[in-house]
Amino acid sequence: MGLSSLVVSFRNDGEGPRSRDARSHLGESEWRDLEAALRFVAERGGSECVVFGWSLGATIALNTVQRSSLAEMIKGLVMVSPVLVWEDVMRANARHQRCPQLLGSLVARLLALNGFSRLAGLEGPLEVRSPDLARFRGALSIPVLILHSRNDWSVPFETSARFAQAHKDRIELVEFDCPGHTQEWNSDPVGWDLAVRRWYEIWFPSGQAEEQAAADSESN
Repeated sequence: MGLSSLVVSFRNDGEGPRSRDARSHLGESEWRDLEAALRFVAERGGSECVVFGWSLGATIALNTVQRSSLAEMIKGLVMVSPVLVWEDVMRANARHQRCPQLLGSLVARLLALNGFSRLAGLEGPLEVRSPDLARFRGALSIPVLILHSRNDWSVPFETSARFAQAHKDRIELVEFDCPGHTQEWNSDPVGWDLAVRRWYEIWFPSGQAEEQAAADSESN
């Protein structure tokens, strides 16, 4: 599509730097690594971008939109199998392991307690339930494309459907029919590519950037 791309690593992902506890913070600290990438772009003359995020990457992208001082640089999001509610994910994974789903809900609550978080190897409590709730209640000012399989056993499709309904003026949800988690492109690369291209051309028509650059030049 003629776009420049930046592949962003985040802490503890195998390529990014390690945090002191070397544990995932479920997007609650990792969003600052995406913010650092936005700063990298801005320092080199970039002013806007569309962020693609898979699974936890989508959580990180949403947290950045909601919290970063550079959030205005993000003009759109493409999210694949997005983690939107950690409690839903933990319940689904408990069920997949043939454990009571209540165990997933319990873990989501216990992570916010200092004693349990320390036991889990975290350097401090991890509150994820409030941010998850805020995503549904807060406003969404940018367009979002969600690509998600109905058969995702790890991250429930139903959560994406609820999120799309909560922000139906801004979110397009494209359903896939494949097993596993984050396998949408692998199962249907043509359909995936066409969905992304069509969404992008609706929200960012070709020639829009050139027209804006010309207008900026005239105003200067």
